[in-house]
Amino acid sequence: MSAASLADLLASQLPHGLAVRARALLNTQAALTHALSAALAGHVRVMQLENGILSLACDSGAVASRLRQQTDALMAALAKRDIRVETVRISVNPELLARYVHPVEKTGVPPAALDGLAHLNAEIEEGPLKEALDRLLRHHRKG
Repeated sequence: MSAASLADLLASQLPHGLAVRARALLNTQAALTHALSAALAGHVRVMQLENGILSLACDSGAVASRLRQQTDALMAALAKRDIRVETVRISVNPELLARYVHPVEKTGVPPAALDGLAHLNAEIEEGPLKEALDRLLRHHRKG
């Protein structure tokens, strides 16, 4: 499900005023993401846009510092998308960083399945499928 369709689903469950405000913030976030460089785009979130004051949260002080240097260009880029911003307030919120998730131990392909794939690989003719099976078997038989 895309973010836009999820937003539409959630907005349909919200009171009208709140839904309008949520859509406006989503549109502002999309415009902000488009206006920012790729290095900053995933690290900045729109917190509020009210009375021409755009409040942004960054996941680190380094991102906030770089963003502060680009506020004039950012306001101009947002103005081109019909978002009126007179002042930009930038704060740091480390909770925006994705939390570390311990990697899941993978059991791998069972030996019987590898034997079946090896048998299939021996019977098929040369081509992309055979090359892919060769790579798959080499990868899984390393360990």
